[in-house]
Amino acid sequence: MRSSFTRIIIASSALYAIACGLFIFLLMQYEASRAIIALSVLFVLAAAGIFTGFMLSIRNQMSSILSKLSLTIQSIIDRQDSELFPVSEDNLLSKLQEQVLKLSGILRMQKQRYKEESEEVKSLISDIAHQLKTPLANLTIYNGLLMDSGLTTDKRQEFTRILQSQTEKLTWLMDNLIKMSRLESGIITIQTQKHDIGQTVFAAIKQMYPHAEKKNVEIQFSGEQRIELMHDVKWTGEAIVNVLDNAVKYTDEAGVIKVSIHKYELFARIDIEDNGKGIPEHEVSQIFKRFYRGADVTDTHGVGIGLYLARKIITEQGGYIKLSSEWGKGSLFSIFVPVCDSL
Repeated sequence: MRSSFTRIIIASSALYAIACGLFIFLLMQYEASRAIIALSVLFVLAAAGIFTGFMLSIRNQMSSILSKLSLTIQSIIDRQDSELFPVSEDNLLSKLQEQVLKLSGILRMQKQRYKEESEEVKSLISDIAHQLKTPLANLTIYNGLLMDSGLTTDKRQEFTRILQSQTEKLTWLMDNLIKMSRLESGIITIQTQKHDIGQTVFAAIKQMYPHAEKKNVEIQFSGEQRIELMHDVKWTGEAIVNVLDNAVKYTDEAGVIKVSIHKYELFARIDIEDNGKGIPEHEVSQIFKRFYRGADVTDTHGVGIGLYLARKIITEQGGYIKLSSEWGKGSLFSIFVPVCDSL
């Protein structure tokens, strides 16, 4: 930069000197008086001094600006985001500084998001590996036992039933893991359409009814008629099934699950209330986390995916899920889905 600026000053000074020389030469050719020639020389020298001072001042100012810009960029590299130009002044430099700092913030946020996504992928892979470890190990063990030619018929039948149970568990687990990973990665997108939410809820109840009947758990359904909502019928039904499945699992035999629908101005609320075990207060905030299971339910089949998927599906549609529960007295899951007018 210095060499370029110096070349500009030298070239400008040379042109100025040539012009002044020609001017003095013309004065002498036309035999101007000595006083006029002397005044002309003084004027030329004064103008040259002013021009040189002006150029040097610009050079110093530009060097100062570039130095501050360099320090600003260095502060961004050092993650300090220093403001060297006054932000109160509405000039080009302060605007440039603001834009540079804003760009720095955007890049930092992107880097943080990429880091979080990378950590999320690592966590997901680790969780999936952990969840698959037990059923795969059981399959290996019981398959080895069935290879024993001296095994009695009763033992062979028992091990075969266990092997089939573990295979079904592994299939169920893989299906849910695939759903979860596709939703999180955006491979599957929520596609909403106008449909009666009551029919979606009723279809979910029909799907869960055999499991409830096997456990002698009654499901009672009530609600308003014909509530048209913009929602993804398949995935919303999946979310409701997951919440119902959780209620059936943790409700004792001869228990009751009440399902109701209420419409408000902005949301429709689907309540799923059971009189089962309930959830301790300190676990309420953790229950929707991926693969989370309470300390007191380890004897019940499950891996902690259902409620996580349910909240993910409802949140993707602009809704949310609330939970209120008391240990030993049951739980109430409230699913809020936006009505058509609020979309």
